[in-house]
Amino acid sequence: MMTFKRYALAAILFCTPALAQQWAPAEYSAEYEACVPACDKNNPTSHSSCENYCHCVMDSLQSQFPNHAQINNDFQQKVPATMTAVQNIANTCNRKFFGGDARKVE
Repeated sequence: MMTFKRYALAAILFCTPALAQQWAPAEYSAEYEACVPACDKNNPTSHSSCENYCHCVMDSLQSQFPNHAQINNDFQQKVPATMTAVQNIANTCNRKFFGGDARKVE
């Protein structure tokens, strides 16, 4: 029983820094709120799929790029590695909710 408690405590301690590196709620909301209308425009009869798609994209971006300012800068500067990563995330989420790859990220 004592061993389990030590492992549980270690898991909590190791997980805490990752949670602290998430985007600020306002940043996440702003990105999500920009995503949904754009998706709805391309998929006017699939609003719930758009909501799910945008959460998928935002959650994946936040996980892979915990520094929101940095990904914004990289995206604006069109850093190739960032653009590829964002395209891969968009494709994965688009396949999940719409069945195919996303449009090219530009």
